[in-house]
Order: sequence, then structure tokens, then C-alpha cells
Amino acid sequence: MRKLRLTSSPRAAKRLAQLLKRPEVKIEFLVPILRELAPALLNQNGNSSSSSSAWLRNDLKSVETEIKYAGYLDQQHKAIERLKKAEQRTIPTWFDYGTVSGLSREMQEKLARVRPRTLAQASGIPGVTPAAVALVNVFIEIQARQQPV
Repeated sequence: MRKLRLTSSPRAAKRLAQLLKRPEVKIEFLVPILRELAPALLNQNGNSSSSSSAWLRNDLKSVETEIKYAGYLDQQHKAIERLKKAEQRTIPTWFDYGTVSGLSREMQEKLARVRPRTLAQASGIPGVTPAAVALVNVFIEIQARQQPV
């Protein structure tokens, strides 16, 4: 996969990226500016074939999508990291599944019977839903704060 580099000026690139983050701005609107900044890449008068033109259009759309959705992707990556950390959380031996409101009786009994050591192990139990594991995680934090030191 070829990497598209539109400009050698980092400041110009940042300004264009900030502009492109706006929902009403499309990358097609910026092509005249980009043509000035990177004439060799965006020159349509030269001997550009239709395949390279299609590649450029696709790459420009990819750049637009990455810039517009970068914030959402960062949030998703952070959420994934939080989930990975949560999966490593150990479940204390004193933890009482019966006190987890919102957890079905079947889920409470299953978790109490198996007594998983971590949230990752709990999520691996057949029938235990991600929502149940999330509830257990929240209640571990609540009960840990209430435990005498």
C-alpha cells in the first residue's frame, strides 16, 4: 500500500487537516490547494493514467476518512485498552455475586459455582455475557471501596 504524502509543510498539512475535520468540508474542495502544494502528485494535465487517477481519488478519500474519524478511532482504542486492563482484573475471593444487582440469578449462581479468578476467565464461561462481566467489574470496584482496610 502506497503512503500518500500531500505536502512537505507540516504546518500546512495541520491546517488542512483541521479544516477537513469539519463535516461540511470535503477533500474535493481542497484539491485546488493541494494541487498548489504538491503539483507533481496532483497534476492532472500530465501523463496521469486513469488507474493512477483512480488510485489518487481513493487515497484522497482514505485520507479524508482517517482525518474525520481520528477522534472516534482514538476513543475506540482507549476503550479497547480499558477492556484489556479490566480483563486482567482479579476477582477477590470475598466477592459476593449475589449482591450484583442487574445480574440474573442464573448468572449469579454460575459465577459463584465456577469462582473465576479474573474477569477474563469470567467472560470465558459459557452463557456469561459481556454485560454481566461489566457489571461484575463495576461491583468489584464498589465493594472494594466498602471493604475495611
